[in-house]
Amino acid sequence: MKKIVAIFSVVLLAGCATPAAVEQMAVSLPITQTNPALKNSVAVAEVTGGRDTNPMWTSQVSSDAFRRALEQSLESAGMFSKIIAGSKYQLTSDLTRLDQPMIGFDMTVGSSVRYSLIETQSRKEVYARVIQISYTAKMSDAFIGSQRLKLANEGSVKANIEAFIKDLIALKLP
Repeated sequence: MKKIVAIFSVVLLAGCATPAAVEQMAVSLPITQTNPALKNSVAVAEVTGGRDTNPMWTSQVSSDAFRRALEQSLESAGMFSKIIAGSKYQLTSDLTRLDQPMIGFDMTVGSSVRYSLIETQSRKEVYARVIQISYTAKMSDAFIGSQRLKLANEGSVKANIEAFIKDLIALKLP
């Protein structure tokens, strides 16, 4: 009976895992920081690699949440196109890794995303890069470990998307 009470106490103290929130992963840049060649012309064609969160295990980033964060980020930068077939460029991205700690006071999560931007008409790849970024959520950010892990997931993916958006802003296109 003592073991059951101890396990129940640990579960209550640890809290249930919740998925990463789109709003916390999306990047908001001033519209003045954009690439005129990409204005309203990047459609998100395919997003893969995400995983759904199991509330009894650990927080994850789903492909759908990652897609919506990418779309919101591109929209905030003035580059997003809702029409995939008629867009000038199509973006594919693959969340290849989400390195998470099992436990810890400060939790560092590393995200690795492969981005590819294709010119729709010529099918030529104009941008290809794997971006790897880490983010640390500190004990002072959230007392409960599962919440710290969620914050670290969101921070890492947000920093990854921000690096990608900055690459697009600097991208030289004909």
